[in-house]
Amino acid sequence: MEINDRLFDVLRYELDKVGLGTSAPVLDEILLVVKDGKPVAYVQEDGFIIYSTLCNREDANPVPTIVNQVWEMERAYQEAPAMPINSVSNYRKLVEYNGIALAARYDGDGQFTFVNWQYTYDNNAVSLGHYFHKNHYSSAKADFLYRSGLADRAILFQLDELTVIRDSLLFRGMQDSALQLEEQKNLDHLLHLVDAMLTPCDESLPVEEIDLEQESEALL
Repeated sequence: MEINDRLFDVLRYELDKVGLGTSAPVLDEILLVVKDGKPVAYVQEDGFIIYSTLCNREDANPVPTIVNQVWEMERAYQEAPAMPINSVSNYRKLVEYNGIALAARYDGDGQFTFVNWQYTYDNNAVSLGHYFHKNHYSSAKADFLYRSGLADRAILFQLDELTVIRDSLLFRGMQDSALQLEEQKNLDHLLHLVDAMLTPCDESLPVEEIDLEQESEALL
């Protein structure tokens, strides 16, 4: 995955939500996470985190969750094609199933917008968009899971089993340097689905994050 300015901006935006800041690294890391000017964690290029011995544990607790999600969002966005419909081609299609597409658009200032659309019968347009702003990726994935009907698959596994599956997929994606591009795409696709299954149902449709925007959703 290419490490770019967009990833840094999203990471800074998410860390700022929990009162953490960033600074230029002092060693070989790509980013230093700080709290009140003191180092909390060093983030490496592959997303691996080294924690400072000087930080409080509660300051460091949000870091791995934020880093993992930002790395996942950025990898998915980099590898996704543009939506194949002119009116929404400024979005990239992350995954689709059963006539529902999960797409993303980078708005700048460290913020992604995610949306779930339903294709029309001829696949030439989309409608009924559920929009999730300000990097609410987990909620967007959960909404995709239930709208597409993939939620039925979740009952095949217990939550602890899904967690093991996710950790195994994540570990392979980060550590297996021999992965081919197509294998990486398939692995990321599975990660999207498993992450959505692990998202609590009551977080799937937060009212404040669903904005039925009047965007162009017309035919080509």
